[in-house]
Amino acid sequence: MDTLMTQSLVKDWVGIAAILATVAWVLYMATTIIRRRQQNAMQRHLLDKFSSAKDFADFVQSPAGQKYVTSFTDEVSSPRNSILSSVKTGIVVLFLGGGFMTGGGGSRLVSVFQTVGMILICLGAGFLVSALVAYFMAKKIGPGEKE
Repeated sequence: MDTLMTQSLVKDWVGIAAILATVAWVLYMATTIIRRRQQNAMQRHLLDKFSSAKDFADFVQSPAGQKYVTSFTDEVSSPRNSILSSVKTGIVVLFLGGGFMTGGGGSRLVSVFQTVGMILICLGAGFLVSALVAYFMAKKIGPGEKE
């Protein structure tokens, strides 16, 4: 009787963790979208301030302009950002898969939930393995070399 109670408790906790991870992921995505929109609006506003191409070229050649342009390339090509993104995605998908594994609650859909859960768990593990490989490759290549 204790093992059934323990299994039920574990299923409940995994389901709750999966729901919380999904909510956290949705909130993260919403804040990321809002931040990107704000950055795009700021960049458009900054570009509108330049009256000519010469003014913009002078700005880009200044130290502040070079720092501004470099910030675009760092966000796009930084191995650190892609590794962290893979880790975050992998963790969320793992918990989502765990939630699906506990889903179905005695209905005929239990096998469907378990199949989807296993696929999601494998997908999440794949993201984590990918992040691990990317981490070791980035360490081996070193910080001085670019793609």
